[in-house]
Amino acid sequence: MRTTVMILLTTAVALRMAGQAGPAVSPSEVTMRAGETILLHGWQHPGGFSCGFPYHYEFFSDMPAVATAHGFASGPSVCQPPDPVPDNGVVSVTAVAPGIAHVRAQDCCGDLSTITVLPRIVVQIHAEAARVLVGEPVVVTALVSGYDQTPVFSWYRGRMGDFSRPIRQSADPRLTFIGSETGVSYVWVQVLAGSVTSSAEIGVELVIPPRRRAAQH
Repeated sequence: MRTTVMILLTTAVALRMAGQAGPAVSPSEVTMRAGETILLHGWQHPGGFSCGFPYHYEFFSDMPAVATAHGFASGPSVCQPPDPVPDNGVVSVTAVAPGIAHVRAQDCCGDLSTITVLPRIVVQIHAEAARVLVGEPVVVTALVSGYDQTPVFSWYRGRMGDFSRPIRQSADPRLTFIGSETGVSYVWVQVLAGSVTSSAEIGVELVIPPRRRAAQH
């Protein structure tokens, strides 16, 4: 009789564990740029005999040098699929460097989400002078770091994101233009290297040339 009870209990535990499908993270695949941070949703898969049982999962990254992951999901497991994703767990993922990392749950399961980190171009624009006389040439240079391919520079007048006044597109990081009005004149550049883009802007103050005093006799 004792043997029969043990078999029944073991079978019940096995069924319950089989029904507990474990944690999930959405979306299951993410592509990010180095330096970016996003939020994922974490929850417990629905399943059979695990309905109503409490759960708690701590999420982490298997490759923190590529991407870090922090967060947890906890609550009672559900019997039906979530609709669409229960808001009972948030996982923060920060891309660190190019490569592939996976989000996992502590002491459970395998890869829950694959994080692909792409390189990020860092662009800065340097002006030869912060103040230039109206009518004189303004020389600016785009300085690029974080990527090893030859970039293409697309220059525009105005504030960053305004594509209505293009100047030129070339592989030359230097731009020379003539300012015709007083005040701060803005130019910006969009840099393309492979499939990676980044932008930066700069403002240069244009001033009126000082009047020359008439010679006194």
